[in-house]
This record gives sequence, C-alpha cells and structure tokens, in this order.
Amino acid sequence: MKTRPIAIILFICVILASVSLSLTRFGQNNDGENLPPLTCTFLKVGKADAIILQNQGMTMVIDTGEEDDGQEMVDFLKKNSLPRVDVLIITHFDKDHVGGADTLVSQVPVDRVLLPDYEGSITDYTDFVLAMNELSIGPELVNAPLSFPFGEASVTIHPPRSYEIPEGAAEYDNNFSLVTTITHGANRLLFTGDIQKRRIREMVADGELRECKFLKIPHHGVYNTALSELFETVKPKYSVICSSDKNPAEEKTLKLLKKHAIDVLETRYGNITLISDGKNLELRQKVRH
Repeated sequence: MKTRPIAIILFICVILASVSLSLTRFGQNNDGENLPPLTCTFLKVGKADAIILQNQGMTMVIDTGEEDDGQEMVDFLKKNSLPRVDVLIITHFDKDHVGGADTLVSQVPVDRVLLPDYEGSITDYTDFVLAMNELSIGPELVNAPLSFPFGEASVTIHPPRSYEIPEGAAEYDNNFSLVTTITHGANRLLFTGDIQKRRIREMVADGELRECKFLKIPHHGVYNTALSELFETVKPKYSVICSSDKNPAEEKTLKLLKKHAIDVLETRYGNITLISDGKNLELRQKVRH
C-alpha cells in the first residue's frame, strides 16, 4: 500500500514527458493522386526563417536565418544525408533571412541561387555576396514571375511590382520579399517572406494570390491590417509562424487566425515538419524546451 502513491507519481511523470514530445497532426483529404512525399522543415532558430524542402531527391532552401543559424542548417542537411542544395531562395536581405547564407554556400554545394533584384545594406548581405564570388556562384535576380519543377512539385516565385524604394520609406526590404508558391498534387503551399501591408494589398489587387491549403505567415506574426485580406484571399487551413520566446507572434495575429479557423504552429516551441503526399497535409512538431 505504501508504494501506490509513488507509482501514481511515476505514471503522471510519464504522461507529462510524452506530452512534451508529442506530435501535432493535421490532415485533410482531397481528390488527387498520392505522390512521393514533399517534406518541409521549419527550423527552430528564433525570430528568423530557415526552411528546408525535400522532394524526389531534390533539396530547396528558403532563407537561412541569422548568421549563427547557418551552421545549424548545414548540420541538419548533413545529418539527413542531403549532400547538396538544388535551389536556394533568399526572400530579402534582412539579417534574419540572409544571415546564414554565406555559411551554407561555403559548406554545401548549391546549384542555383534566386535573389530579389536589389542590393542589401548590411554586413550579412556583403558576406554572402563575397562567398558566392569566391565560389563563382552567379545568382539569378528575379524581376518577373518565375516557375520551375521541383521533383513532383512545381514552384512559382513572385517578385514585387518594382524594386524602387518608395519616397520617404524607412523600411523597404520586407516588401521586396520574393513570395513562393509550391504546388504538389492537390496541395498548394504559400511562403510569404516578410511582406507587409503594402505588398499584401498589391498582390491581392494583381490577382497573384490563389487559395492555398498552407500559409507561412509573413513577418514572424507581426500584425498588420492587411492580414485579414490575405487570409480571406488565400483561405489557408494550416499555417506556421517563425517566432521565438523573445519575439512571439502578436496576439492580434493569433486572434485573427482563430477567427478565420486557421490552425497555427510556432517554431518557438520546436522544429516543425510539414508533409504532403499530394492529397493530405500533415504537420508535426516535436516540442523542445
């Protein structure tokens, strides 16, 4: 009889441990063919984007986090036996998107680099350009919509209307972000960089945005009044926010996601893996403390 309380305590501890390591799964059936899986991993690297996609033996990277995150991305690629990057997309030249790019290209062969057509103004950008020059990598500057295959998926890159800096604008990099749409069977995924109010409304007005089952929330979950227009146009079911404990998604953004019945996960709690088979989507998160 004296051992029963101890047994109960141990049982509770086991349950709590399993919760902290649980997987969050979402799924939705659609008509369409089951395809070889498209996998997308959002790394837990603080308030920064570092995204790795795999399909049919090909690897694509969208943004590389901050300077110290480049090595974590390299380690992930090596650990998962991904010897090269077929396509590297840098959405824009803020430090939390381009920071780790010089480390990545210096340690992992990269076949194709796609960049927005403007010059960055920070050291991280300069270091990346120098690393590409040393390796004779000639980046492609995206000025018009660009489409290409990625295994069994198709990719479309949407640049801004113009790379001219608006008069009086203090911050312009975010709205210069390259926006990426990936279509995999019946599933469409949208990656928005850090686009803000002006660019969201520009894309809505131009008819560039289509319904997508998944949305990478722009600008780390910072709220702006055009987010409602984005959600109403894209109508995503699932979403991810690249955030940190220090810089979590804004409460107004989370409330808006709930209002639109959009499931959301934040990288502040751990790496997130999205898996598409062309019909279903599954999102997993292994919580890290």
